[in-house]
Amino acid sequence: MPCSIQRFLLAVIILFTADRTYSQSSGNLWNNVKGAPQKAHKTLQKGGSRIKKWKDHLQQWGLDANYNHGFAIGAHINSNGWTGLMYYQRRINKQQSHFFQLSLSEIKHEKQIKQQRANTAFPELGGASPFVFGKVNNVYLLQLGHGREFLILPGVLEGNISVSFRAHAGISVAMLKPYYLKLIYVDYNPDAYAYVKEEKYSDKNSEHFLTANAVLGASKWSKGLNEITYVPGGYADAAIVIEPLKSKTFIKTVTLGANFSFHTKQLDIMADQQAFPWQGCLYAGLSLGKRWK
Repeated sequence: MPCSIQRFLLAVIILFTADRTYSQSSGNLWNNVKGAPQKAHKTLQKGGSRIKKWKDHLQQWGLDANYNHGFAIGAHINSNGWTGLMYYQRRINKQQSHFFQLSLSEIKHEKQIKQQRANTAFPELGGASPFVFGKVNNVYLLQLGHGREFLILPGVLEGNISVSFRAHAGISVAMLKPYYLKLIYVDYNPDAYAYVKEEKYSDKNSEHFLTANAVLGASKWSKGLNEITYVPGGYADAAIVIEPLKSKTFIKTVTLGANFSFHTKQLDIMADQQAFPWQGCLYAGLSLGKRWK
């Protein structure tokens, strides 16, 4: 075959192939351009549904709807003593609940120090026991109140920590139980004769009561239970409640708060310290309990 014919056929094949390739690529390009808005719309719809889903999830974080009631018992370590308590919650909605609490606290004066000395002067009276020098009353507060709990920060992830604010107020009854000491008395008639009398603080024995060498020790706690004085009053309490590992049925909370009470007369704790009708403290506590429908 002549060279000119070969060249002609080769040119025809190249032009046919190029035209077919161009037609296919042009069609694909047009289809891609034509379908781009639809793909973009579908992508936006998917993104919007995901955002809505996350928004709904964020709004429901920690808002557990599986219970309406809760009951727990707990204890506080206070800046002026300790507290034992029990409380009941009834939910209003997912973010609020009614709160009822009953607590018993012992109030200790910041100046009271427990001490003990050896009984070397009168060993026949027996061994010495620990006592608080100058203490005149054991003071306990019985408080019953009602308030609200508000959810501040639901769990960042389901089952994780949630934070609430709790405020309640009510009646506070102070109970003053006389603090008895074993006081050493010595008679000289004519020889020295020592004996012990269990006494509470009074104007008559104040000098003897506040003489450290005259104290053998404290009496049993039960001494003076039939002489309790009751002083009515009121209280207010506010706290931040942290609930780690939130459970649908189990209550476990850490509480950080403050309590203030005011009574109708001063609460005497120490003989040589000024007394006030009010008491205030900061506290940290732990509570355990149960939830149900």
